[in-house]
Amino acid sequence: MNRQAKMAFVGFITTLLIVGGLALLVIFVIIPAVQDMDIMPNLGSTNRNVVDFHTHFNLNPNVPQLVLDGQRMTNIQPPLVEYQDGVGHVYLRFDFLREYIDPFLFWDNGAGVFFASTRYDMMEFTPNSHTFLLNDSVQSLEVPIRRMYDMVYVPAALLHGLYAITIDYHPEYNMVVITSANQLQSVSTVSVARADIRYWGGNNAPITAQVGQGTQLFVFPESENSNEVWIRVRTPHGLLGYVERSSLDNIYEGYLPLDREPILHDWVNNFQHHPPNWQEGVPVNMTWDAIYHVDANVNRMQLPLHPSLNVISPQWFRIDPAGTHINSIASRAYVDWAHSHDVYVWPKVFDVDNGRVRDFLFEREHRRHAIEQLIDFVETYNLDGLNIDFEHLTATQGPYKVQFLRELAIPMRQRGVVLSTAVLVPLPDTTFYRRDLIALTVDFVQVMTYDQHWGVAAGVGPNASLPWVEWGVNNMLNGIAPEFGVPANQLIMGLPFYSRVWREVSATNDLSQRALYMDYARNFMEERNVNWVWDDSYGSYFGEAGVIEDNEFVTYRVWLEDPRSIGAKMQIVLAHDLAGVASWRRGMETPETWDTISHYLGIGR
Repeated sequence: MNRQAKMAFVGFITTLLIVGGLALLVIFVIIPAVQDMDIMPNLGSTNRNVVDFHTHFNLNPNVPQLVLDGQRMTNIQPPLVEYQDGVGHVYLRFDFLREYIDPFLFWDNGAGVFFASTRYDMMEFTPNSHTFLLNDSVQSLEVPIRRMYDMVYVPAALLHGLYAITIDYHPEYNMVVITSANQLQSVSTVSVARADIRYWGGNNAPITAQVGQGTQLFVFPESENSNEVWIRVRTPHGLLGYVERSSLDNIYEGYLPLDREPILHDWVNNFQHHPPNWQEGVPVNMTWDAIYHVDANVNRMQLPLHPSLNVISPQWFRIDPAGTHINSIASRAYVDWAHSHDVYVWPKVFDVDNGRVRDFLFEREHRRHAIEQLIDFVETYNLDGLNIDFEHLTATQGPYKVQFLRELAIPMRQRGVVLSTAVLVPLPDTTFYRRDLIALTVDFVQVMTYDQHWGVAAGVGPNASLPWVEWGVNNMLNGIAPEFGVPANQLIMGLPFYSRVWREVSATNDLSQRALYMDYARNFMEERNVNWVWDDSYGSYFGEAGVIEDNEFVTYRVWLEDPRSIGAKMQIVLAHDLAGVASWRRGMETPETWDTISHYLGIGR
């Protein structure tokens, strides 16, 4: 057998004498070792119960199989194994790596570039190139990535330099085995002369392999503390099955050590959340400021800032219609004015329509140029942060938005600039936005918990009822699964400072609506003799009024946003201990609304 292909484990024991007793703490560090006798496939000829796993699972033995941490990967395209000088070299598919190893891996089809990133580093790989870029610095690469069959393949040699994993190929089974070195692994040693590894627990189950005394096996967590007679294991060659517990010694835990150095300062770990670049314990009270031309900055500076407000986001940076760069209407005087009131400035970077953001995100050079522009804006205008608001995306563009944020986050983090992004309430057809990956990239995520009912197609209803807002916040926190959620200390809840007044013509059933300022909506309805009724379930006043207009009977309805409805929503912020609130938009609120927000957040100058 190929000795280099065999994997087993031995324990390295450290003892610690505990004062007051003779208890010993035993720590096992798993290290690879060569075994003379671990799997004995030759016994299959004398035991009819030994069934080759290719036969058992009806697999083509010429197609490489893949095992990841004890899971035989099915329903995936196989890895690529190429032989050079009699040695098999493994290449793993980009789509597999993105789903199971690192969701931030990105293939830019237009640029023909493969990206791998961390919070501090951006790496760019070109197929068949023996160099790559690390933060724009050229580095050498021994084994390049490949582009074949309309798919990117990444060599195991490169992956070994990036991630705390081992990738082993066992030609006798045509098996690629991936083991995570940053996860605790449980192992045990075979204590009998020969142990049968069976496809399921039971003496009548067919045998996948027979292993000799001294062979060390991976033991899976569901079996480790079980009292069952049969426990689930993995052989050093990646074969999976069940063995009788009586055939094994004690079970030990440890980490698989890595005898190599990472390409970066440490192994890539993109699943670790980091606290936002913000003073801990201080809620964010942010508002968007709608500014449509540069001269409007002076007018907006005449509107007072409430003492509780600590972040303002002027609508300054728009993607150009050609999708090639960003247009600015920024004002240094506005920034200085906000700073004089102890308010941070996080200008909004946004798309005006679908076409602009699509052209922009799909072009690597346009993204690069925009980031250079934003760096210049930050330094020229003394900005404290940026707020990215790209809403009009499709499933194809979702990963491009995440990649843009990854590219932008690194220079912003280097400059101590807060990066945030606004997202829609999670709906089944918008999971491609991957809000969890966005949260792992930026400091804060604002969820726009409006509009629940936004137009005729959505039907008459409240703009942001309590159940809708609560549902949106819960989906942001938990995602489609807890690991896909946004941490509460990064989530900022949106607040609407407007109401939609619905108009229905009785004779024709024609329906229309308008978004009105808080006071305007209230006055509009009271001029028509509305009767307000507080709706506890929706958390707002409901009003309905009927009038004659142009000889037709018209009904107006509104679910009013006012300080009381805002207060009801603020209780959701407190209940989930969210990072704060962001309101759309400044100037549409009543002055008392700020007092309500200040009361619940407990902040004010």
